[in-house]
Amino acid sequence: MNEFHYFPSAVYREEKTEWVNHTLKNVERYYEQQKQINKEQNNLWPVIQTGHMGNDPELFFLADYFAKTATDLLRQQGYFINQFEFYTSGMWGQEIGQGGMHEPHVHANTQMCGLFFLQAPEGGSYPIFSDPRTSKAMTDFMMADNKIRVGSPKVFFNNMVPGTFMFFNAWLPHQFAFNQVEIPTKFVHFTLNCRERQN
Repeated sequence: MNEFHYFPSAVYREEKTEWVNHTLKNVERYYEQQKQINKEQNNLWPVIQTGHMGNDPELFFLADYFAKTATDLLRQQGYFINQFEFYTSGMWGQEIGQGGMHEPHVHANTQMCGLFFLQAPEGGSYPIFSDPRTSKAMTDFMMADNKIRVGSPKVFFNNMVPGTFMFFNAWLPHQFAFNQVEIPTKFVHFTLNCRERQN
C-alpha cells in the first residue's frame, strides 16, 4: 500500500556550542535583574522570564542569526515571502528552576519561534511539542507505546545540551516539562515577525 504524509509540523535542530559561554555571560545579568523584580513582588514561582534582549549589542549576533535562519526556513517550506521584511520581535531569557514548568502555548501574530539552550541538566526541563490538529485530539486513541509514530500526539525532546538551537513554526504548540532537579534549565526564547517591505 502506498503511504502519503501531508501537513507536516517541522522542528529543526542544530548545535551552536561555541556561542554558549558568551551568551550565558550576557544573559545572566537579565536573569539577575528579573529575580530582583520577582523578589520585590513576592513572586516565588521558580520560572524566571526576562524582558526583551534583542537590542543588546552583545547579543545582537544571536537575534540576527535567528531572524535570518528562520526566514530561510519559511522560504524552504514553500512560502512566498519576498514582499516581507522579517525581524526578531521577541528575545527573552527563561530560567526554569526545580518544580517549574511551562503550559502548552503558541505565539500568536508571529511566524517562527526559536530556542537556544544555555544550561540543560539531566532531569531538567525540556521542550515538548504537541500535534496542532485540534480535530485529531477530539477523536484520538491512546498510543500503544512511547515510540514516535504518525499518530503520536506529542514529541519529547529530553536530550537538550548547552548549545542546542531549535526552530519551529509559531503555530506549533509547545510546552516545557517539570524541572526535577536543583540545577535550573536556562535558554533564550525567540519569536519572528514581519512587516511589508518598503520600496
